[in-house]
Amino acid sequence: MSDFQVITFKAGDRIFNAGDAADRLFFIKQGVVQLLGADNNVIASIGEGESFGEQAFLTGGIRGASAQAQGEVSCVVITTDEANAILAGASPLLVPVFEALLLQQNMHNALRSQRS
Repeated sequence: MSDFQVITFKAGDRIFNAGDAADRLFFIKQGVVQLLGADNNVIASIGEGESFGEQAFLTGGIRGASAQAQGEVSCVVITTDEANAILAGASPLLVPVFEALLLQQNMHNALRSQRS
């Protein structure tokens, strides 16, 4: 992942908002990110080694939650174009399976958000 951009966020920085176009996928190198529901309630906190923003891999993906840095956070960022280039080199069978898993994750997150 050394070829991808690394972005650092300060505590309280909003990384993206629910409803934004999904144009980047994030892998947390350091720190904790809070995923926020419609009322800005914390629906999940994720840390080092975890990812968020998977909708960037889906055509026309829209953010289902907001993301905010809990403290200082460093993330490896993969843009939609970079993700599409990665998928273009993958087996044709892998792409629909991957997209189905992302949709399942998105539905899971939506349900979790409704319970909070």
